[in-house]
Amino acid sequence: MIDAKRETWLDAAKGFAMILVVAGHAYNHNDFITYIYWFHMPAFFLFSGYVSKPITQWSQMRFYIKKRAHSLLIPYFTYLGIFTAFRYIGELTHGNFSFSWYMKDIGSLLVGGRFITSYYGVFWFITCLFFTQLLFQVIFLLFKRTTARLLFILAFYIVSHIEGWYVGTLDGSEPSLHVFVPWNIDTSMLALCYYSIGYYAKTYLKQIPALLTGICTLLTAGCITLQECNLLDYHLSIKYLVFGNYILDLFIPFIMTISYCGIFQLIKSVKIVSLLSFINHRGLIIMYLHIGINKILLQFIDYGNILYTLLGVSIPLFISILLIENKHKIRAFLLHFLHIHAKHSTRLNVEYKEFR
Repeated sequence: MIDAKRETWLDAAKGFAMILVVAGHAYNHNDFITYIYWFHMPAFFLFSGYVSKPITQWSQMRFYIKKRAHSLLIPYFTYLGIFTAFRYIGELTHGNFSFSWYMKDIGSLLVGGRFITSYYGVFWFITCLFFTQLLFQVIFLLFKRTTARLLFILAFYIVSHIEGWYVGTLDGSEPSLHVFVPWNIDTSMLALCYYSIGYYAKTYLKQIPALLTGICTLLTAGCITLQECNLLDYHLSIKYLVFGNYILDLFIPFIMTISYCGIFQLIKSVKIVSLLSFINHRGLIIMYLHIGINKILLQFIDYGNILYTLLGVSIPLFISILLIENKHKIRAFLLHFLHIHAKHSTRLNVEYKEFR
């Protein structure tokens, strides 16, 4: 079990990583995004593996799938439906009555993953994480020896890089779209590696030595310096299958995540940790809403990357506090309203029958 103190640093690290997700979409025309993408998504998969609890019997798989679907897929389809409804209302308002357009768009939404962008830009992560978790559980049940499990995970890592190499040979502005795999299931092969590191290195990640944190921080700074001096040309985008270096795709995300986690374990400020933990506990709504909120606001005023990040975090937080945390009051109000409406309708029906 992870004690409360360590869980706090982990929550803070995940909270700041969510801020980096928003910043990554804000700085899409800046080299800063390259370094965010070097590690922030691998870190999320690693964190998920860190807190995972593998099942031990096949009979538990059905319950596990149901549990993960409830926590991941239900919000996925809920936000998908909400965004699509708003988009279609806008399309109809602007005179788009093309049945073929809506059918094509619905087809893309069903495929999901890298095939849907804009408001749905982060949706790929949820389906990838879902299948990564299932894949890990299947491997854990199929093989009882750790060595066999690790060899199988390594095999998936190699296959993922073969796919990444193949995509790199294709033409077009976004060659990964030529590889038709729904829900970004194929990226689960790479994500599985980061997820497994989180699980198998859990004991070592719980308390990272300050010396190791310093070494990994220096190595990270060295890699960034090499990139800035054009002595290194490294890019990582799990969503769009931009990975092809077997060594660097492990080395760079790993040292950056070790440095990142080690720094958060060294933070002593209760206020900073509490704020970031607060953000983490509402990370799902931030993840889903930050792109849409900024797309709407940017129609009225153009603002910079910093404000994009601040608004992308703060407005979903406000919405979560206003709606989610008062859901019981809202539910009670709606039930009261429906009760009054039902009584009013019954009275009108009685009066109508009497009038007749």
